Amino acid sequence: PKSVVINPYFEWDDEDFIKRNKVPLKDTVIYEVHVKGFTKLRLDLPENIRGSYEGLASEQMISYLKDLGITTVELMPVFHFIDQRFLIDKGLTNYWGYDPINFFSPECRYSSSGCLGEQVFSFKKMVNELHNAGIEVIIDVVYNHTAEGNHLGPTLSFRGIDNIAYYMLQPENKRYYLDF
Repeated sequence: PKSVVINPYFEWDDEDFIKRNKVPLKDTVIYEVHVKGFTKLRLDLPENIRGSYEGLASEQMISYLKDLGITTVELMPVFHFIDQRFLIDKGLTNYWGYDPINFFSPECRYSSSGCLGEQVFSFKKMVNELHNAGIEVIIDVVYNHTAEGNHLGPTLSFRGIDNIAYYMLQPENKRYYLDF
């Protein structure tokens, strides 16, 4: 796996979002959504943005969420992930994205504008548009498993950097992982 260095600058216009949209917890309505699954089959969206950050941030989808009374979207995993070997061997792919290779790096498969850093801009634009519509964004982060799997899995990032810092290991044999 390789990394892409990008210009992180983004012109946010939602800077006072928290002040303007302080929804009391008792009034919060959370809608859990998978970026791809939410819009992939929507015929009312241009085909090139279906299943993408851009599709989720479209006027049609924001209007739909607002009509439902949604105050907050909880995005199912949106971090860069891999297709596990056992899926590839069966001709399948990792649809859900629960095996990230890196936290807080937006998955490029959900970007309609490219995978050489454009996905970062697309993700920020989506959050900005949702905020401008008064909708909070929560990211579902699952830290208890990654694309590296168990002790038999590949070394892709965390394990190679500092295995003991990134993973909880069995006290009696640090070769094996604790799995909660």
